Amino acid sequence: MHLVPIIRRLFLALLLAAGGGGVALAQYAPGQQQGYRDLRAYPPGYYPGKLVQPAPQQQGFSLRRFFGIPDDPPPPARAPVTRPRNPAAAAPAVAKQEKPKINPSTQVVVFGDSLASFVRQGLDAHFAENQDVEVVPKLRGEANVVRSDPSDWPNFIKSSLEGGQKISVAVIMLGTNDRQSVRDGDANVEPLSDRWKELYRQRVDAIVNVFKERRIPLVWVGLPPMKNSKISEDLVAMNEIYKESVERGGGAYVDIWPGFVDEDNRYTATGPDVDGEPAKLRTDEGIFFTRAGARKVAFFADTEIKRVLGLGGSGAASASPSSITPADGSAAPAIEAAIPAPPDSAAPVILPQKPLIGPVLPLTRQDVTPGGTLVSAPPKLTGDHLYTVQRALRVGVAPNSRPGRADDFRWSEP
Repeated sequence: MHLVPIIRRLFLALLLAAGGGGVALAQYAPGQQQGYRDLRAYPPGYYPGKLVQPAPQQQGFSLRRFFGIPDDPPPPARAPVTRPRNPAAAAPAVAKQEKPKINPSTQVVVFGDSLASFVRQGLDAHFAENQDVEVVPKLRGEANVVRSDPSDWPNFIKSSLEGGQKISVAVIMLGTNDRQSVRDGDANVEPLSDRWKELYRQRVDAIVNVFKERRIPLVWVGLPPMKNSKISEDLVAMNEIYKESVERGGGAYVDIWPGFVDEDNRYTATGPDVDGEPAKLRTDEGIFFTRAGARKVAFFADTEIKRVLGLGGSGAASASPSSITPADGSAAPAIEAAIPAPPDSAAPVILPQKPLIGPVLPLTRQDVTPGGTLVSAPPKLTGDHLYTVQRALRVGVAPNSRPGRADDFRWSEP
């Protein structure tokens, strides 16, 4: 009776010992990798890497399902409604309208190529507030003097003048595209050679003569320095041709070169503007002008325009307003109304004239004062005056104050 419980206990002990040893052997078996898991431990149909769908959520208790009545389908999700915002009303763009000038008395007509467009731009800004001066452009951007027919530019200017265009003064800027070979018969002449300069001078003279024959004042604006030093050297020679031809034809030549170089006479893109402030005057490619540079060119041209119209200067480059004859044959414009008169000079100060010969004083005359003492000699003090002076200057005692004087500090009696 007592052996059965003992046998059961021994059998359970053997089973426990056998199970623990198997686990230990499985844990420390050679060649067994740590973290290895028996595939039999996975659920049926599972393999490593398989996506496991989450278990469906269990629904709560419902009387409808308890009695076999299906649930109502959930309402469809409403899409979010976004109300469009009313965009802020953009401010209406107000275009800057230039005030038209009514019956201007002076017409400044600008002829030239692409570089002359900046002269026109600067003159427009310069005369924007002057209702008596109108700037009229007559430009040909890609045109030049050497590659076209010699009579091309003179004919273009003649057609502009004969078309009824009023003109008080002509402003020209040419030569940007003229550093090219010129045709001389069947041969091409290299630019800036002696023959090239001779032919080029003839074409410039033909342009100047158009204005000279019609007695129209001419202002020729020279070319500025360029960023390329070789081009600048060629433009120096071309400016000499312009100056010689224009002055020989009675016009005025404007040299703008000093306004766009530094102290060493080299090209610079920056410099003082018309107000004396440092500004960028040339564009990045080193050929054209910025707005400030165009204003500076117009400043040089305006100074010569006033001189040509008779408000200063002398010589062949000056013309009186009465001698100006517009192209349409009308009366000469009133230039004085367009350009302010110079300020009145101050009246000269009349200085008293000194006599050539002063008074004659005899060297042997008698002394006027007795004893020959000078008038500026110190006076001799006696009596109370001498005592007061010696007491104040030698002893250092101030003299007594007088009643009512600034050094009188005595209290007045009530």
